[in-house]
Amino acid sequence: MARLNPARPWRLGLLGGERVYRSPSPAMHEACLARLGWPGLYAALAVRAEDLAAALKGLTALGFDGLNVTAPLKEAVLPHLTSLAPEALAAGAANTLIPDGDGWLGRNTDAEGFAAAYLLTTPPGRRNLVLGAGGAARAACLAMPAATVVVSSRRSEPGRRMAAFFSADFLPWDQLDASEPWDLIVNATSASSPEEIGAQAPRPPLAQTGRLLDMNYGRPENHWRRWAEACGAEFRDGLDMLACQARSSFAKWTGASPPLEPFLTAIRAWAAEGR
Repeated sequence: MARLNPARPWRLGLLGGERVYRSPSPAMHEACLARLGWPGLYAALAVRAEDLAAALKGLTALGFDGLNVTAPLKEAVLPHLTSLAPEALAAGAANTLIPDGDGWLGRNTDAEGFAAAYLLTTPPGRRNLVLGAGGAARAACLAMPAATVVVSSRRSEPGRRMAAFFSADFLPWDQLDASEPWDLIVNATSASSPEEIGAQAPRPPLAQTGRLLDMNYGRPENHWRRWAEACGAEFRDGLDMLACQARSSFAKWTGASPPLEPFLTAIRAWAAEGR
């Protein structure tokens, strides 16, 4: 059972690649701990995929109370977990780890964060296009009614499999610019900046778009933002989603129901500083 009145400081952390040290997650979670008046720390930890088993064992020995996992480890961590919650199985990725005896239970808060950030304030459109076929794309599909979703990915076979899993339609990448208008487009690929995009971007005349959501964040130059501005679409990046999924992770570790405000304030301050 979670320690709602912890006798010792909470020990939380984030596992990821080298970019983990530029993550806003420590600021968000430590802001929430401070708001609740709980002692604790949230550490950013760069780990190689081949060292995950040893890292998880060591963090268990150190008494960590919860972990987040970010790219590129959200799928690589799965074989090293004691068990998986249904939403992590469906997403094929885990971003939230909870102590489970001598091991870890894998959860996934991406779909919950996506729904809280984007779909509860504005109802989903009737035609929602999800770009990508990885864990982020699966989380987006989990958060939306299957009948509204169309999946497209550069690699057709993974995209077709994911669409079939969610009973969604599949549209080949090279047919995107001949498609119908979209109420919502979700970029769930890993590329957002012009340097990352390269040849990955669909040719821009998916012109009639109501809303464009980029699940990535922290790119000063964002291809999707430019495209949204060019076609008059509403644009939002992944900052609000990250705050919502962080709040969900915190609740799962602690059993508390923390306010969203300290997460949003911390991540917006992080973004304003241009980190």
